[in-house]
Amino acid sequence: MARYLSSSVVLPTTRGLVDRPHWFRGLLSGFVAVMLTLTATAPAAAAQSPSVDKGALTPTAISPAADVCPTASQTAPMQTVYLPNITKTLGGPAGWVTPFIVQNTGSAATSLEVSFYRFSDGSCVARRAVSTLAPASSFADVPNNDSDLPDNTQFSVVVKSFGSTIVSVVNEHSGSGARAEALSYNGISTGATTVSLPNIVRRFFGFHTPFIIQNLGTATTTATATFKPFSGGSSVSVVRNIAPGQSQFVEPNVEAILTDGTQYAVTVTSPQPIAVVVNTHNDDASVDKPVAYATDGIMAGADAVYGPYAPKNADDLGFVATMSTIVVQNLGSLAVAPELAFRPLGGGLPITFTGPTTATGAAWAFDLRYQNGIAGGTLCGKVASPGCLADGEYSFVASFPGSTLAAAVNVISPTSAMGYTAIAQPSPKVFLPNVTRTLGGSTGWTTPILLQSGAARAAELQWRRFSDGQLVTTQNVTFALGASIRIDPRNVTGLAENTQYAVTINGTDGTVAAIVTELNFQGGDGAMAYEGFAAP
Repeated sequence: MARYLSSSVVLPTTRGLVDRPHWFRGLLSGFVAVMLTLTATAPAAAAQSPSVDKGALTPTAISPAADVCPTASQTAPMQTVYLPNITKTLGGPAGWVTPFIVQNTGSAATSLEVSFYRFSDGSCVARRAVSTLAPASSFADVPNNDSDLPDNTQFSVVVKSFGSTIVSVVNEHSGSGARAEALSYNGISTGATTVSLPNIVRRFFGFHTPFIIQNLGTATTTATATFKPFSGGSSVSVVRNIAPGQSQFVEPNVEAILTDGTQYAVTVTSPQPIAVVVNTHNDDASVDKPVAYATDGIMAGADAVYGPYAPKNADDLGFVATMSTIVVQNLGSLAVAPELAFRPLGGGLPITFTGPTTATGAAWAFDLRYQNGIAGGTLCGKVASPGCLADGEYSFVASFPGSTLAAAVNVISPTSAMGYTAIAQPSPKVFLPNVTRTLGGSTGWTTPILLQSGAARAAELQWRRFSDGQLVTTQNVTFALGASIRIDPRNVTGLAENTQYAVTINGTDGTVAAIVTELNFQGGDGAMAYEGFAAP
């Protein structure tokens, strides 16, 4: 639980609309979420996933039950953020819990409203209001601490902000010790009628990727997920009918139309705007060291997308033998041959690889451990050679002139896994809602930032303490054009141990991209990542 909160913060458990004391200002936001109804029957293993609530399994989309919450504000919000999957002790006391963090990304203070909707029937379970979240400040909520939420339950949450723009990140946790798992995904503020999922698998070396689709529109929609095998062959489709605000999941392991041991590039289309979250698991009961990670579905691509971190057989601050695979999906209307350009962490000359001709909607998978990225081919050595990167840590850019690309990045060690999606638009200003230094003790959560140059050679980082929103320190960094650097909070002068921060990054002479890698050194799958948010 300490993972999300400064030790000086105690989360409220009061139901209804209340003005919080000073330390809690900004700590809650208006969330109006709507539930998840499911059309497939999940196996026992899937029921332990944060994607699946057995009580929400129904054959069709359902209308929400009557609300019991206080009346929602009738004022039009400045921004709404959707959190498709929030849980409290799902699966039991050691089951899935999903603390979430919200940051004010505007220049004025904002008031917020938070609503929790049960997956199984769409009913509003709790609604709260919070006043005065200061600019650039963050708040956190841990559902397990909220007495107004029922145990062993899954929710959709929507965040409404009435005075400023906001962003949110969700951390999903389950288990302890060697069976601890950690995932992270970004809240979604705008839906799309086409969402791309570059890497969806069914029983692929133990992994499977259930994904949750939420309808952000005003009418019932039919969402169609089209699965295109990496290896070629015919596409197949899975359909979900989803009521407004509600969600449904697709679990590849229970879809008879899909094939075991297969990777797919998936495109989800809908007449109404939708949002998608993908949870990737290798955590059956028979797995000694379970791992999992989460990413958002991709709503827009670019002709160049940025990946701040991609290791090859590297020591990721204690997670040894960490490797990565990159899956590049073609979102455009013409076939393209994407290029991957890698630079060593800290700077250096780019090393480029050109992929195969990739059809519309199809994907190219690149495994850094193998010659020319071809998994199962010639295994590379420790030093650079033709078609091989040296062991180490890299950033990358995936590109093709005039194309529309997206990329998913999988970062895996023998005991951990995390993932993120490549960044389509570097920005002069980036927000990081949740950055910590040894939160929970010396081996607790520390969250290094991987900061990549788009067009900048320097940046300023502002660190604000969660507990009171105060600016603690300002840090200036420089880096090579196009390269990434790691910023470890443990090495930043002026930061306190066991403390949580909201960070704002300003590129002083151009654009930047960033991810946050969240690391815990207390055993189990202590790794997750999320993408920084470009300024609105």
